[in-house]
Amino acid sequence: MLIEHRVDTKNSNLIFDFNFIKSLNTQILSFLPDSGFVVLQGTTYWTDLFVRHFLFQAEHAIDGDDLLFFVRKKHVKTSSRYLPKFETEVDVFRKDSKKLPIGDPDIDWEETVYLNLVVHQFDYTLTLAICTRTSPKELQVRIIIFDRIRKEF
Repeated sequence: MLIEHRVDTKNSNLIFDFNFIKSLNTQILSFLPDSGFVVLQGTTYWTDLFVRHFLFQAEHAIDGDDLLFFVRKKHVKTSSRYLPKFETEVDVFRKDSKKLPIGDPDIDWEETVYLNLVVHQFDYTLTLAICTRTSPKELQVRIIIFDRIRKEF
């Protein structure tokens, strides 16, 4: 009896890349004593991963949706120098936009990869409620349901 097993190469390559960087980070952290210091990523690994898996894929490889999401972290000035605060924004661009923020240092590339993975690869239902005050004591509620079901190619 022959059992055919179809492997999703795109996702398995992406998972392989995730595992590689996580194991590399674990090896680096194992050499550091418990000093409380945080290791900052000084590489372009996550940017390269994003470009390879989301930007340079064929149209059908990322579900036919040409929107790309970028997580931007802006430093917010506070009175504390030692506990920095960041404001997070999500920028959305079409895949063929001339204004893609590739190389932008304010983009959190790891979070950008994860967000695009969820948006483009997982099935989900988004429920949105819009409330409008129609009078001082009444609200009108409109509910919009968006089902995102990935089509297999």
